[in-house]
Amino acid sequence: MDWNWLLGLVYGALGGLFEFLPASPLVHQEVFRKLTGVENAGYGLSIAVHLGALAAVIVSYYASIGKLSAERKIAGQPRRKRTRQPDVVSLMQLRLLRIAAVPVSLSCLLAPWLSQYVNELWVLAILTVLSGIVLFLPHYMSRANKDARSLSPLDATLIGLGGVLGAVPGFSRVGALTAIASMRGADRQFSLEFVYLLAIPALAALCIGNLGMLIFAGTSQTGPSLIVWLMACAAAFGAGLAGIRLMRFLAVKDGYESLSYYNWGLAMVTFILYLIG
Repeated sequence: MDWNWLLGLVYGALGGLFEFLPASPLVHQEVFRKLTGVENAGYGLSIAVHLGALAAVIVSYYASIGKLSAERKIAGQPRRKRTRQPDVVSLMQLRLLRIAAVPVSLSCLLAPWLSQYVNELWVLAILTVLSGIVLFLPHYMSRANKDARSLSPLDATLIGLGGVLGAVPGFSRVGALTAIASMRGADRQFSLEFVYLLAIPALAALCIGNLGMLIFAGTSQTGPSLIVWLMACAAAFGAGLAGIRLMRFLAVKDGYESLSYYNWGLAMVTFILYLIG
């Protein structure tokens, strides 16, 4: 089946929604391609989806981004020229974000290259099971209330290294990051904002990585037409906004451990599709 605007819409919605939920967007998109029989999406369509998701997280956390930027600007001014003292907590959070962003961004640069070697459905099914296990581990640990004032650079480093798992197809970056943050004692709502702010450099790195693969592979991997790209980008933006709102709701309520079962169910469906051929 050839790509059309409707297929692009669904493909983009899956990518945008599960970019911010603790379940791999790539697995959903591969299952979708298997069910519809469409050809490889190509790196161009992946860039469109990631741009839509990037726009969604920037819009959702525009106020937080603006505050961090303003506090950094004030901190960079000479003391005698400051109209007020910068917010120390915001500066601490910004420092932790910079530490965690390094491994996350570097791994996302390599993710498009890695996905071409790890794309068999049975492999994705196994990795999805493991992703669900990682997400479920905080269920056995006591909750804590650490935020930027009590998290250490070591905590940020470990959270960032946990996000490296997101570069492995089948693993959810959001799931790995939130799970490691919980294991390090981070407050659930703070860690969710922290993870989504990390999504900004991560998604930018994914776009750069896909662009590099597109340049290397040539026009044969451009993917569907421009209209499909635009529909996928718009759908990823809208679905991304919805995914972020859903996760905010879950952060206040019961947490994300229940979504481990969703990962295991997704793994079962993926493996069945592999057996069917």
